[in-house]
Amino acid sequence: MKAYKKFMGIVVKVEHAVLALAMLLVLVLTFGNVIARKGFRHSWGFTEEIVVAVFVLLSLLAAGVAAGEKGGLVNLGLIPDLVKPKTNKALQVVSTIICLFYALILTVQGINRVIMDGTETPILHIPKTYFWIFVVIGGISLILHFIEFCIDYMQEAEGEIEKEEEEHRL
Repeated sequence: MKAYKKFMGIVVKVEHAVLALAMLLVLVLTFGNVIARKGFRHSWGFTEEIVVAVFVLLSLLAAGVAAGEKGGLVNLGLIPDLVKPKTNKALQVVSTIICLFYALILTVQGINRVIMDGTETPILHIPKTYFWIFVVIGGISLILHFIEFCIDYMQEAEGEIEKEEEEHRL
């Protein structure tokens, strides 16, 4: 478990760097396009293709980071707050399994698109597979973070269950 946490620490640092650079890229391209369109009456058509693809990467990586940090992506406190810790633990495991299944399907479909999509983007004329790779990266990020969250939650829930059982004994 410690090795996985250490690995995930490195993954999160890389993700944060990629997210920051991707946001900067989107900002520069969008702002540059506005300046070009308003100042020079000429739009940068290529920016739309790049910005849309980078937004896919941003969305999926940010979702992965949120999923790993105390279940920020997968938690809705309504039902878990009403049930006992043992039931809550079971609900959380089922929820995480469903989320893992979704992330796995997303990753597999992304890989299929990378392999099968032989088309090019209309303006830049580069293979769309480069952009489909962002879906694969995002799916892998989600899988890793869901696993991390599940490990953290199971360890935390064990402590809560033991504490509740000890209170009942007293």
